[in-house]
Amino acid sequence: MKMHPVWVALTLCFLGRLPAAEVTGVTEPVREVDLSFPEPGILRVLAVEEGDAVTAGQVLGSLDNRILEARLGIARIRAQSSAQLEAARAELQMRSRRLTQIEALASKRSANEDELAKARADQAAADAAVRLASEEREMMRMETALIEAQIEQRTLRSPIAGVVTRLYRDAGENVSQSDLVVLTLACLDPLEIVVHVETALARDLKAGQVLQVRERERGLPASASVVFISPVTEASSGTTRLRLRLPNPGGTHRSGLKYAVTLPESAAAAP
Repeated sequence: MKMHPVWVALTLCFLGRLPAAEVTGVTEPVREVDLSFPEPGILRVLAVEEGDAVTAGQVLGSLDNRILEARLGIARIRAQSSAQLEAARAELQMRSRRLTQIEALASKRSANEDELAKARADQAAADAAVRLASEEREMMRMETALIEAQIEQRTLRSPIAGVVTRLYRDAGENVSQSDLVVLTLACLDPLEIVVHVETALARDLKAGQVLQVRERERGLPASASVVFISPVTEASSGTTRLRLRLPNPGGTHRSGLKYAVTLPESAAAAP
């Protein structure tokens, strides 16, 4: 004898074993970024193509830095040169010896006050020249660091490990002030599945909980963990937004596809 579907549902309800609920979500990159330069210029180097996998910190391109690179070379030579400082120190040693001699003569009344004053002034001037040469060398070191920072600022590095999904410029093109974006990167391992479920169903879920998911088109099964349960219910739909983390080390799963997410029986049975 076959039981009526209504009686089956009621029986399962009393037993606390309602069939698990299923909701649909869409896969998204766990992170997606548009990369741009902070200033306009000519895109001299573009080292990647669409579809290339990149690592965090990898150089992806750079603006034309030839003028800055020439200035950097000059600044480094000046910062490393000690000739001016050595000359100033030699002059100070000579003026210091001369002052000592004049002071000895003055103590014996063999040198007048004008000669002593001049020797002291020459020694003070030589001492100031040493400090000035030392400060100028330090300023050139700072100038070197500044130019290096400017070159680095005009160098495009990947902030994440991911895939180049879109290029907006080719090498040799001008990057204008109004449109500085050069490319888009997406982190596709892991992916995220974003779903909206009734708040009553979301109450029994916890961050870290593993749920079974399935690609709608191919029926490809997988497991994803809950990483975020929104504390806010959307008033217009009465639903709560969830984010699930889907491991994707081999690129088996694609971003932008619909996935069925199976909620556990306890959540499905929530009032």
